Amino acid sequence: MKAMMLRAGGDMRYETVPDPVLADNQVVVKVHACSICGSDLHAFHGKHPRLTFPRILGHEFAGEVVEVGRGVKTVRVGARVCCDVDLACGECGPCKAGRGNICERLRTMGFDTDGAYAEYAAVPDFNLYPLPDNVTYDQASAVQVLGISYHAVADRVKPQAGDRIAVIGAGPIGLGAALIAQSLGAEVTILDLLDYRLALAQRLGVAGTMNARELRASEWARSVTGGQGFDKVIECVGGLQERTIADAIGMVKRGGQITIVGTFPENKATVPIAFLKDREIDINFSRGNFRAFAPCLDLVATGKIDPDAYISHRFPLRRAEDALKLLQARDVEAHKIVLHPQEL
Repeated sequence: MKAMMLRAGGDMRYETVPDPVLADNQVVVKVHACSICGSDLHAFHGKHPRLTFPRILGHEFAGEVVEVGRGVKTVRVGARVCCDVDLACGECGPCKAGRGNICERLRTMGFDTDGAYAEYAAVPDFNLYPLPDNVTYDQASAVQVLGISYHAVADRVKPQAGDRIAVIGAGPIGLGAALIAQSLGAEVTILDLLDYRLALAQRLGVAGTMNARELRASEWARSVTGGQGFDKVIECVGGLQERTIADAIGMVKRGGQITIVGTFPENKATVPIAFLKDREIDINFSRGNFRAFAPCLDLVATGKIDPDAYISHRFPLRRAEDALKLLQARDVEAHKIVLHPQEL
């Protein structure tokens, strides 16, 4: 099959590679759409903490089942599916406690094992979710990232009606977090440095937007909340952690809560422990799309969230490096980019 193989940081090649080897509990998925994630950019530059080389990236994808393993009973050839890419061991303490997203031996397709920047991918049958008839492959490829937003908001932020929430970062995860928090009754404002991202947030119906270049975040937060600060702040950037963590701390009220969702390639942020302790500010973290595929597919199928609204570009697989560089450049309005391995 054809695949984009990352040989080293910055060295990605369109190659012919062996087809996936099928285990008894796996299926082979013909990949029709694979979205690009911000963490793929970290990996492309060799900075993802769990990445090994050589590696086929890609962990947001959907396609058609074309082969099933001998032990697979629940999935048939021809099924349209999207795929969870977290591979939990099922045996460690967190797994037995029902928290497989923080499995002690967690592996993730596209980082620890090969992913879906390829024509085909092998996936365990229990990681597959059937697509509703009215959900396209492109839409379904965005469900994994929407699931990150859903788990963060529903399970970690837990907004109450009337909560004043600030979301830092208007990329796909931040947009999803803002829309989901708003649907649960929160009053949401989203911040970003890029005006075109904020314009998209407005088109999608996010109530409040603010360009973080315009004012110091802490001063702005106090000015719009009567001097109190936001009840909850959701950090969805990751890459600029020295600034975004400090901004989140400066924006939240005494007794408030910060939820960190962004993925950081390094450990750099300095946390003012005395400041946080004195104000009893809670900081928690959210990892992955835990148990979020089913509710997110429902959100898409019912039209409550339409990923087509923020899919800005589509590329053939062989141009994956161009797509990654476009996403990184930020001088072109690029939101969610989808790769199509099956070229016509």
